Amino acid sequence: MSSQANDKRTVTKRELATRVRLAIKPELKLQQSQVTEVISETLDAIRDSLANGKTVELRNFGVFKIETRKQRIGRNPKNPGVDIQIPERSVVKFRAGKELKELLASSTDPVEEPTPAGLVGGVDNDAY
Repeated sequence: MSSQANDKRTVTKRELATRVRLAIKPELKLQQSQVTEVISETLDAIRDSLANGKTVELRNFGVFKIETRKQRIGRNPKNPGVDIQIPERSVVKFRAGKELKELLASSTDPVEEPTPAGLVGGVDNDAY
């Protein structure tokens, strides 16, 4: 897959903030920077909760939780005769919620969202 195709399938924090700002009720009139700050604080709260060993459950979206991978022996494919001890470590796991699973199951092709009015090339012209 080329990097151009990969770029089109990735949503950045900035693009997410733009989508959220356009979806919020017009009477709130939040600026792009305010929405970006709310998203950053939300992600920070999720990160901090996970770092403290807590599970983060977002109903109908999914669950983030910490799991421990056991210690194991790994091998370098270029030098398979040498065993490498991989230590036990904690990893973040995500389990999709019911609605997200159903949405993913119903769409076989990735959904290409149209560029909202006011955006040219994915950049919000009114935000700056």
